[in-house]
Amino acid sequence: MAKRPLFVVTVGLMALVGFGCTRQRPEQPSNLSPTESALKQRLGALAATVTIYRDAYGVPHVHGPTDASVVFGATYARAEDEFHYVEQATIKMLGRAASVSGPKWLEWDIFMRKLEIETFSKMEYEAASAEVQALCDAFADGMNYFLMTHPEVRPALIQHFEPWHALAGYRLFHASSIGGDDLGHLGQAGVLDLFAGYLASTAWAIGPNKSASGHPMLLINPHIPLDAPYEVSLHSEQGLEISGQLAYGIGILPISGHNGDIGWAMTANEPDVTDVYRETFEADDPVSYRYGSNSRVASMWHEVIEIRTDSGLERRDFTFKKTHHGPVFVNDDGHELALKVAKIEQGGVLQQFYDMCRARNLDDFKQAIAPMHLIYNNIVYAGRDGHIFYVYGGAIAERSERFDWSNPVDGSDPATEWGPFFPLEQLPQVEDPPAGYVQNSNSSPFFTTAANNPDPAVFPAYMFRAERDTGIARRSRQLLESEKKLSFDRWSELAFDTTLPTSAKDIAALSAELVRLRREKPGATGPFEEPVALLEQWDQRARVDSVAGGLYLAFFHTDAEQAEYPMLDRLSQSLENLRGLYGHWQVPVGELVRLQRLDPASGSSFSDEAPSLPAPGLPFYTGAIFTFNTVSSKDTKHAYGRHGHSYVGVVEFSEPVRARSIMAFGQSRDPASAHFFDQAPLYVQGQLKPAWFDLERIEQAAVRTSHPGSPALPAR
Repeated sequence: MAKRPLFVVTVGLMALVGFGCTRQRPEQPSNLSPTESALKQRLGALAATVTIYRDAYGVPHVHGPTDASVVFGATYARAEDEFHYVEQATIKMLGRAASVSGPKWLEWDIFMRKLEIETFSKMEYEAASAEVQALCDAFADGMNYFLMTHPEVRPALIQHFEPWHALAGYRLFHASSIGGDDLGHLGQAGVLDLFAGYLASTAWAIGPNKSASGHPMLLINPHIPLDAPYEVSLHSEQGLEISGQLAYGIGILPISGHNGDIGWAMTANEPDVTDVYRETFEADDPVSYRYGSNSRVASMWHEVIEIRTDSGLERRDFTFKKTHHGPVFVNDDGHELALKVAKIEQGGVLQQFYDMCRARNLDDFKQAIAPMHLIYNNIVYAGRDGHIFYVYGGAIAERSERFDWSNPVDGSDPATEWGPFFPLEQLPQVEDPPAGYVQNSNSSPFFTTAANNPDPAVFPAYMFRAERDTGIARRSRQLLESEKKLSFDRWSELAFDTTLPTSAKDIAALSAELVRLRREKPGATGPFEEPVALLEQWDQRARVDSVAGGLYLAFFHTDAEQAEYPMLDRLSQSLENLRGLYGHWQVPVGELVRLQRLDPASGSSFSDEAPSLPAPGLPFYTGAIFTFNTVSSKDTKHAYGRHGHSYVGVVEFSEPVRARSIMAFGQSRDPASAHFFDQAPLYVQGQLKPAWFDLERIEQAAVRTSHPGSPALPAR
């Protein structure tokens, strides 16, 4: 029979997954101008004050005298590991991707230009606090100093980074908040494909009464593309101390992590923070649109977008329009619709993360997140102060409940205008519940803990795009309720739990059908006796050597609801599929599911011929904690991990703090680096590495140290 993929999970990559990069080497630059020489001299003096400690896994721990100095050092260190990825992210957020990667990115660039990312980012930088401006300056200095000291690196587009570029990156949160329904209404199907992703991240926190040590603990587990995270820790004598993960090539401060006293994790939620308005423009005046009993005048502006073609760069002029609601799109039916996005003009995300990083207790933390500049995300908190906390975060505006906000509303009706944003205390939240834990796996806030959850009747329906419980959330609650007192070691183990929650019910149904088949058609049971017996004896965990786990995973991806014996028919299909791919059906999980890292510069595809590791992770829809979403094709018999457990961090708020972490691959995107795939062997075994935090231990654990721009030296 023809070979076909056993199971496929199609991963729609988020906007900032790499779209190609180059390692071309240009000629050495000519002598620097006086301005460039002065800049290099200034940055060299700054670099001398900053120390980058690299541990055995290449994680940079950056120490310096000021908050800005450690951001400078961390940005430089990240550029050493993934300069092209950071540049790509910046290019995309600026709406310049087509100038590098051709016409397929034109729709994306038009979309980003309509959102005015560049304009608003420049405005935000000018209006920002002195401390945020200093951090942005440090980002630009770090990227530019890397280019100055690495003349062999050829940027794809950006020869000189600007401070406001950092704020443009943070507007990914605004762009990715635009839901699929809204993009569909706007006729932006191509952009929808770029934004698509799984909503299956996991965050847990337990309080003192659930912890064996009496110290709260936190689990950080974003489910994003496996190669998206980057780990870093910052240690400033001015007070900024934070360890955690960045992602997608954007950001200069961790989006999840801890500072020794408090920590937080985030998962994606779906608050209504964007809306589509149906505007009515006058036939004889395309910039005049109706509003109430009068009319208003839309703003117009022009953009030139460059597109790389086989014959060189093509320049195309575009004219854009916006109403007071937002940029105007013409949908597939020819209607003009405006898109409103919460807080896209003012931004403020970096300021909020900076304040979160400096919080030292729950009161500080609530004050930091209260502005809701981070316009969406569930946030889970734990701290040395003994508190745990969950909030359904979002810049959610009050609206009239007369309207269906899931569809375009009449922009000419003033009653459709947003009211004030809900304050923090009016958002769904849980603090220190009696069960001793809070969790979120992209489930609704009403499933946060065992009891004392928010009441959905208290909140307006438009606050939630979807109300759901997820399989991972159910398994999370089951685990956290069954464990009476959790040690830090056990907490670390649970992060990689591979129990399949649906298997017990399915196997019981299989067994019952086999009993009925023995009674009704005794001669037909032969093919099923051994496989069913194997499943009945299985511990229902997807270990890499588990043949029963592999069989159940194949079974899970079949369907036969109309068959006389539907469960046995599904089993028959899975046996046939396994034999077609492998020649036999006794295939362990680790043979079906593999971890392989692609060279980001080569454009290569997953291959059964290339090296890979067996992985026991499972697709998100199985409900297992160790989430490992895969892709496969007619050209491969294995399924390869692309998305899921990308970064795992566990923290115990003891004195001193204890932390462990792991990434699927490693710190560097360079296949020649020792840190390209060095964390993978631990990852597939469900093991974590130390995540050093206090400076004394960092110095002890360091295998090499350097200043930005200087060669790394072995640690003493």
